[in-house]
Amino acid sequence: MKSRILQILGVAFIATIGMVSCDTDACKDVDCGLNGTCLEGDCECDAGYSGVACATMDRTAFIGTVNLSGTVACGTSGNGTIGATATTFSAGSGATKLVMNVGGTRAIICTVTSATTFTVDTQIIDTYTYGGTGTLSGTTVSVSLTEADPSVPETCTYTLIGTL
Repeated sequence: MKSRILQILGVAFIATIGMVSCDTDACKDVDCGLNGTCLEGDCECDAGYSGVACATMDRTAFIGTVNLSGTVACGTSGNGTIGATATTFSAGSGATKLVMNVGGTRAIICTVTSATTFTVDTQIIDTYTYGGTGTLSGTTVSVSLTEADPSVPETCTYTLIGTL
C-alpha cells in the first residue's frame, strides 16, 4: 500500500513539473519597446528600427557630413573622376526617410531599408531624374547614384565613397 501511494505521488510530482515547464512564456521578460513585437523570445522590429529592444532608428546611423569622392560614368558626355563633394545626410520625415544633400545643391530623398542600406527614391529635381542605392559599413558610406539628363539624353552613374 505504501509503495502504491509513493508511486501515485511520484507520478503527480512529475506531471506537475511537466505542466509548469510547458507554461513558460519566452516573451515574458522581453521588452521590445514601442517599435517591435516579441516573437518566441526575440524582438521583431518595425520597419526603420533595429537593436535588441528596437530602440535604434536605422536612419540615425547615416546622419552626418561626409566628403564623397569617386567616379562618374556617362553614356554620351563621358566618364570622369569626382573630387571630394561635401554631402550631408539629415533626418527626413518618418522613421525611414533620409535627405542626401550632394554638394549643397540638391536635396535628394532616400529611404532607409535597413541599419546599413538605403535606396535613393526615384525623383525629378530640376529636370534630372535621380535613383540609386547606398550602404553604410562602420563609418564608410558608399553611394551608387544615377542621374538621367533629358537634354542629352543620358544616364550618369556616380560611384561615391566617403567616411562619416
